[in-house]
Amino acid sequence: MSEAGRMFLEALRFDREGLEALERQADRALELGVGGFILFGGEADTVAAMVSRLEAAAGRDLWIAADLERGPGQQFSGSPTLPPPVALAAHPDPEEAAGQAGALTGRVARDLGINWVLAPVLDLDVEPDNPIVATRSFGSDPGRVSRLGRIWIDACQAQGAAACAKHFPGHGRSVTDSHIGLPRIEASREDLLAELAPFRAVADRVAAIMTAHVAYPALGGEGPATLEPAILGDLLRDSMGFRGLVVTDALIMGGFGAGPAAGTGASEPPESALVVRAVRAGCDVLLYPADLEASIRAVEEAVRKDEELARRVKESASRSLAARAAYGSRTAGPGTDDAIGLATACVRGDAEAARRALERDQPVAVRLVSDDRRPPGLPPFGQTFGGELERLGWTLAPLGGSVGQRIVLLEATPQGWKGRAGLSRDALEAVQAELAAGRSAGQGAYLVVFGHVRLLDSLPAPAACAWAAEPVMERAAARWIDGALR
Repeated sequence: MSEAGRMFLEALRFDREGLEALERQADRALELGVGGFILFGGEADTVAAMVSRLEAAAGRDLWIAADLERGPGQQFSGSPTLPPPVALAAHPDPEEAAGQAGALTGRVARDLGINWVLAPVLDLDVEPDNPIVATRSFGSDPGRVSRLGRIWIDACQAQGAAACAKHFPGHGRSVTDSHIGLPRIEASREDLLAELAPFRAVADRVAAIMTAHVAYPALGGEGPATLEPAILGDLLRDSMGFRGLVVTDALIMGGFGAGPAAGTGASEPPESALVVRAVRAGCDVLLYPADLEASIRAVEEAVRKDEELARRVKESASRSLAARAAYGSRTAGPGTDDAIGLATACVRGDAEAARRALERDQPVAVRLVSDDRRPPGLPPFGQTFGGELERLGWTLAPLGGSVGQRIVLLEATPQGWKGRAGLSRDALEAVQAELAAGRSAGQGAYLVVFGHVRLLDSLPAPAACAWAAEPVMERAAARWIDGALR
């Protein structure tokens, strides 16, 4: 088993493949000596069973990672979902909210067998046109993001799950989604260094920091930070003193493969060449390669020719094993499961406007406008909201009925590959039409936006902000409206 293989985490996508296919894929990855897996989708019980199988088959320590920025339910059906970071920052007690969210995420992750939580996002929400950060951030203020990030990380890691701050040195200024292409941030070195504050604040405690597939010419190099030793070595390791794991963002992303290969002049270099460059730059763990076997082979071949690279790989393997041992033997401690209470306190809106628009004792039609692609495994948009209203005693009008009073739900959250931050014209027109229909019927209409609060500026109606289209936020929005009308 090579040390090169241990640097890679293979992706297992329960949201795309059947269980038998995943088991074959996992067995092959274990034969190649991977350091672990990153998991996407699936039922919580199925995922927990797969993790047990992986550990038994491996007979060695593994990293089991998942993107859980909005709680375990973001990936795994049957687990709790949580408000996104921007909503936690809007809570009446944001420090308490960040601690509750971090602790619940870490505890439930450990119950599922996940020992590496790829969260939180510490990018600053400083660019309204950023298509991929927005609600994933704790906000635009470096001090606030630093404080909430530290609290979230400490709470998560206290439960025995490693955390991962992302995306270094900061994805907040980009206007390109790095899933699609390579963002290039032309800010000055002075400005970029100032925005490192959240990463500096957690460098002494977080288990891992994830690189951004973003170019920062002022910090060194024309390629993504993932490939730049000036950023990962000189800045992160030497200047900031970070001693934890440096992990890449997913290698399948467009931002990783869009930069030129050093010295070749090629516009789209093969992944294997880029993987070797990432290792040379200072990456310890390589996440979600498009071709696992070819990537491992490329690193192995490069190591045989380069003693310095061989030393780097050995150093990374040792660092990863030490971190894995620090978290793998710990079990989750006690905590609260009050995700719905946390989420309800995060909803923001004008209660008086809701009272003017709606009557609680009259039937209400729930109308839906989606500007997203609904992730697999989630109930249909609006179903949880409507069910919660009925549970609270409201009467829902039949779908397609003529009831004038209506609540319009708008789903508009940042998503990878979506490529934009604002609303599409179709979505905006659909919202306007629904609201106009309510007014023309002589009854009220109220809008709930499941997206960034900035979207409210372009919407012509009284509205509440519920931040993200997670089931927990649908329930929270229904509770908030019910509470406003009591």
